[in-house]
Amino acid sequence: MISLLDAILSLVFSALILLHLSWIGILLYPKKGKGNAEATPPNVSIIVPAHNEEKTIEKSIKSVLYAAYPAEKEVIIVNDGSKDRTEEIVRGLSAKDARIKIYNTEHAGKSRAINLGVENASNEIIVTLDADSEIAAGGLVEIVKPFADEKVGAVSGIVRAEYDRNPITWFQDFEYIQSSAWRFICNKINATYIFPGFAAFRRDVFLKIGGFSSDTYSEDFEIGLRLRKAGCRLEMSGAIMYTKVPETIRGLAKQRTRWGRGTVQVMRKHRDMILNVKYGVVGLYGIPTQIYWYIHGFVYIPILAYQVSEGYYKYFLANNVYFSWDVVKFFFGWFSMYGTIEYTYKTFQGYYEMTTVFYLLVIMFSLYLIYNVLVLYKFAKPKKRHFFVIFFFFPYSLFSLILHIAPSITEIYKPTGSNIWEKSK
Repeated sequence: MISLLDAILSLVFSALILLHLSWIGILLYPKKGKGNAEATPPNVSIIVPAHNEEKTIEKSIKSVLYAAYPAEKEVIIVNDGSKDRTEEIVRGLSAKDARIKIYNTEHAGKSRAINLGVENASNEIIVTLDADSEIAAGGLVEIVKPFADEKVGAVSGIVRAEYDRNPITWFQDFEYIQSSAWRFICNKINATYIFPGFAAFRRDVFLKIGGFSSDTYSEDFEIGLRLRKAGCRLEMSGAIMYTKVPETIRGLAKQRTRWGRGTVQVMRKHRDMILNVKYGVVGLYGIPTQIYWYIHGFVYIPILAYQVSEGYYKYFLANNVYFSWDVVKFFFGWFSMYGTIEYTYKTFQGYYEMTTVFYLLVIMFSLYLIYNVLVLYKFAKPKKRHFFVIFFFFPYSLFSLILHIAPSITEIYKPTGSNIWEKSK
């Protein structure tokens, strides 16, 4: 008779199988090209909100200025209460290039900073870019292309982590690749609704819906839902930006905690969209998939903690072994791909019983590998570090998931106030 634990694991693995099958199917399904009509490239205004960005702001501005673009562009820097040399650096660049303009706010937050920039922009197409990021070659042209269709109100781009020798940034880059893949999948089924870091908007549409909201930590998610409610057509482009990411565990934890709370805030604010046929695939598939990961975390993480601690006690502590080479192998197996591969091999060799949970695990693991390899080749030029990350991604994904869902409990019972952003180093 199947145990309660096996029954729960069967449900978890079945859900993951269905998700990965849907992702792979949509990813591989050929989308009929909309063939963006040739049109005269519009003049653009690039809005860059900045708070204490003296180390990166000059590089970011120059990436915009040097980005190939066949029409005029203006760069608006909104210095949001910086206490370092950010304003000084921008004013020095502005004195040499009239296309650069600067406005100041008193640490009003990223959302209000961008809104101020849009209000003072001269052009109809607005591009927003984080101050610690750089546009890749051709990025400005690519993100504006979809606006050849007059019905398009906003366009998102692809976000990648800037290369660094710090392994913590490698895992984040792969996570960004996965995130971009998810948004690409949503775009193929007309469900774009997230606009992170590098995005473009029609100015009149942006102002009509009130710009970015400052009442959540996830303004890039929240504005997408309001644009959907306003009936706008939203697209994802192939435009790429590279951004600085946290280089310490502490900085990463701080950022992911913020993202977790922000997601809950947005879902609570727009709960009327959840499973609502009126909002199409976004309400029936996009948002529910995000909600699933919260449920997954609350169910699977305690089970995993039990399995690991129970195994450690049974095989080691009960025999008065606290640390040994076998203990290292035990934890290495649990927190790398090696454990699943070894378990699968030994089960086929007859060491372990072939159960329903085993078959579901093998199917889920195979689909996971197929999906991630497809995503890697779609959104990056695979490097050795990417395969290193995939091999050890499980513990990182658990860490990220815990930081994403744990704060949601606090957010549910003690909602936070205004979104005043801080740097996560």
